[in-house]
Amino acid sequence: MFKGQFIILIYILPFILNQEQPSDSEIAEKLYIDIKLFKRQRAEQLEAIKSFKKISNYEKQYSMIMLMAEKVFSVIQDSRAIIEASPYIPGVSDFPLDNKIRDALSNILENTALFSDIILRFPDITVSVLKANNNWDVILQWGIAFCHQVKYLLDKNTVKLLYLVSQELDHVERESNYVNPYRRIQKRNMVQDQKVAIKKKRKQIRKGPKLSSHLEL
Repeated sequence: MFKGQFIILIYILPFILNQEQPSDSEIAEKLYIDIKLFKRQRAEQLEAIKSFKKISNYEKQYSMIMLMAEKVFSVIQDSRAIIEASPYIPGVSDFPLDNKIRDALSNILENTALFSDIILRFPDITVSVLKANNNWDVILQWGIAFCHQVKYLLDKNTVKLLYLVSQELDHVERESNYVNPYRRIQKRNMVQDQKVAIKKKRKQIRKGPKLSSHLEL
């Protein structure tokens, strides 16, 4: 009887394995979809950041970035728990097909990239925000490391962004020629604003007070 069961097991084993293992085409299809969705999400994030930059009030910027940080790092932490509780190992396992794992993976990539953009564009505020909660900086470092393990999902600009942020926050040693491109733009705009203000002031001085065209006798 045992021998008969063993023969049956050998016969059906290939069918069981075929059911459990996803095909390469299925993995490739899901991978393509998620990469495309990530690019679209990044484009939407960058448009939102452009609108955010229009807010000139420092206190409002600080409050909004603080609220964003609370949400971003909460999402990354929750998604990390899902990934670590799953069989998926970034950089080792095949791309996951399980929707819950894929969602967690996307959440980590998108939120890490989003806050990295905020860091480069608002470095002084974000450094202050990260100092307010040291655990956020730890989560961010983990998120960046995670992104590097699955960088085949990222575009070149995002990979470069993460490297710049790591240097900006001194997570890694800065290159000798490192410059935050957005700090340079901000400095250039400040200089330009100062020049405009000086020109206006000189123009007002040249005009001087106007004399009355009629003299009283």
